[in-house]
Amino acid sequence: MSKSEFTGHPDAKRPKGNPLAWINLILLSIIVIACNYIGCNEYGRKDLTEEQRYTISERTINVLSSERVQKRETPIRIIFAFKRSTPNYSRMYSLLEEYIRYGKGKIQVECFDPMRQPNRAREISQIYGVDFNQNLCVIDARKDHTISLKTFEEDKSDRKHVRIRPGATFIKYETLPDETKRAVALMMDEVVCSAITEAVEGDMRHMYVVEGKGGVSRDDQELLESIGQITNSLNIQLSWVNIAEVEMLPTNAEGLLIVSPQTDFTDDEMRVVREFWERDGRNTLFVALDPNNTKLPRLYRFLREQGIRPNADRVLLRDRKRAYYDISAVFPKGLNCTRSFWNGTTHVEGQSMSLTLEHGDENMAAIRKLTAYPLLMTTAEYYGETRSDLEPSFTPQEDREGPLCLEAAVTRGNTRDPNNLSTLVVLGNIEMLSKENARTEQRDYMRTLWAWMSHRPEYSGKSANQDLTMKIDLNRHSRNAVEYLTLIFMPLFALLIAFAIWNVRRH
Repeated sequence: MSKSEFTGHPDAKRPKGNPLAWINLILLSIIVIACNYIGCNEYGRKDLTEEQRYTISERTINVLSSERVQKRETPIRIIFAFKRSTPNYSRMYSLLEEYIRYGKGKIQVECFDPMRQPNRAREISQIYGVDFNQNLCVIDARKDHTISLKTFEEDKSDRKHVRIRPGATFIKYETLPDETKRAVALMMDEVVCSAITEAVEGDMRHMYVVEGKGGVSRDDQELLESIGQITNSLNIQLSWVNIAEVEMLPTNAEGLLIVSPQTDFTDDEMRVVREFWERDGRNTLFVALDPNNTKLPRLYRFLREQGIRPNADRVLLRDRKRAYYDISAVFPKGLNCTRSFWNGTTHVEGQSMSLTLEHGDENMAAIRKLTAYPLLMTTAEYYGETRSDLEPSFTPQEDREGPLCLEAAVTRGNTRDPNNLSTLVVLGNIEMLSKENARTEQRDYMRTLWAWMSHRPEYSGKSANQDLTMKIDLNRHSRNAVEYLTLIFMPLFALLIAFAIWNVRRH
């Protein structure tokens, strides 16, 4: 029988196509196409680094989501003119992509290398009048980005909506003992966010610092730099005022800062303070008290009238034979603008004075619409020592039992009408304002408070992780333990090993 005549087994059936398999194949194709389509339009990013190094700060997200940005007709333009060989370039580029994502169409970012794209660098230079002899970042919040800035004309109103930041400000350096500098933090997110705030608002707000009372002065550059970093990030300009020489504060004053006064105010000076506090509109008072100087009867009387009573004491830890000023504190629930800090902990350096929230006349406080809020509380292990001439020892009959309030706020007016709401913040510790002792969470908290006091709560929030090096934050107990370990126990352990080896060899 030939091969052509073979027809197979008579019981074999010819296979037929399964329609269910075709349906599954079609459905799978539809799912793949749909997933690709959705992924092209809707996508998410996840920062898998442990320190969240590629995530912008909560404050930046609040700024980009604010009405000042989202209700703009034209987007904000960010020109990132950096060399690609710049250290941390990829990290900065990833952060700028986050600006685009959270800006929701209101942020445009252009990245180019001036060395590789000289023609584009020449065009940008003609518009903004800059030279690309260094890395630059331009933030343009004007309505028309193509118009050149007016340099020689008298009308320079468009320049206030443009900010130019050199690349050197993006890195924070630390001076080592051998006088060399080391990069310790990437400040890009903070610098760009502050520049966006300034460019969008244009005109700076004005707050005045009281001088001539023996506290902070123009020569105290360290304290002024620390306060200035917070106020500048909120587009607030600090100016000096001697209230003994003026009848009233300028009309453009949105805030008055009284920092560490050493001499009391006169009746005429307090009249200026009261006039500003009771002025129509939204006015702000910030008072930082020095615990070493409690002889300020007129200023203290004014604070008690508003509902905050400074106590002439020192906040100390119980069961200690010497003064201990490293205080464990908590950010309590209260103001809605500080919600992200609620129940968070921090360590306060330096001497502190406790505050008591009370109104002498509750009916009068209700009439004046005064509301008090605690902002920073100690734990129950601390107490207020009222006598400074004796060794620290808790006495229930004389001292104040914890927890104690270290910082408090008072509002005057209707909270539902923020345009006519005056705010008062009192701080019983001046070290929290110093550049050396203030911690990151404390600076973020102070910035949040000042954003709330200047009626811009959308500029509040925590900052992002900016460290370029590994940093271990230790309290005083941990530092002492490390010192004992490295200076005593480790050398002693090495000495014991050496002695054991010598003893074995001797025998």
